[in-house]
Amino acid sequence: MEPIVFNQLSNILPSGTAHSQGQKFVFLANKDSQTNLTQFAYGSFAPGEGSGLHTHQTMEEFFFIVKGEGLCVCGAERYQLGKGAFLRIPAGVLHSLEASAVEGLEFVYFGVAI
Repeated sequence: MEPIVFNQLSNILPSGTAHSQGQKFVFLANKDSQTNLTQFAYGSFAPGEGSGLHTHQTMEEFFFIVKGEGLCVCGAERYQLGKGAFLRIPAGVLHSLEASAVEGLEFVYFGVAI
């Protein structure tokens, strides 16, 4: 049986994102679970920061916006992000996630390998 994992945001050191902007607090990484979860994290972008356009061929991403405003571009679609918004990005879709120039963006994030 896998161990139960318990942690609190205040106990986790922030790390940089794979996109060189923003920060994340990783609660659970792939190595910590025998599932297809790649990561469960709390992330943030400061005003004007973002991920830039990119794609993941073998991972779906899920975002729940906790605070702030921003924009997500997924293929030809544009989504205005704000508190309470949820977004699923399928594997292989070109996308970006950007905080507004005025207000940062905070979100809960799941990555799942397919």
